[in-house]
Amino acid sequence: MDQAELDKIVTAWIAAQQAKQGSPEYATNRWAVSEVMDWELESQGDRLWQFILEIYKRDLPDKVIGVLAAGPLEDLLAKRGVDFIDRVEELARKDPKFNYLLGGVWRNAMTDEVWQRVQAIRNHVW
Repeated sequence: MDQAELDKIVTAWIAAQQAKQGSPEYATNRWAVSEVMDWELESQGDRLWQFILEIYKRDLPDKVIGVLAAGPLEDLLAKRGVDFIDRVEELARKDPKFNYLLGGVWRNAMTDEVWQRVQAIRNHVW
């Protein structure tokens, strides 16, 4: 996926999350939500991680931050946490905005180890 395609997906995903379900704006942008959900269902961790890295840096309203945390990020950690927890910890240590995003993640199906590491990085005082 190139940068232009990623930007298009991120922009449409944000627009869909901000729109009222059933509205024309939601209908127009729903394809991006479906695309990201497919990555989650198919456990495409690298694509999800790329998406998360691109989107979290944007100026997002709280509603969208919550959906990003409880959706793509939580699913990534639940399905591929062992593969991505080192990257998540590293970014959370360096970037308070990403660490804040982790606050919206629930345990879901994470292994004990991954969940403990998520909690530890969230509770660490820098």
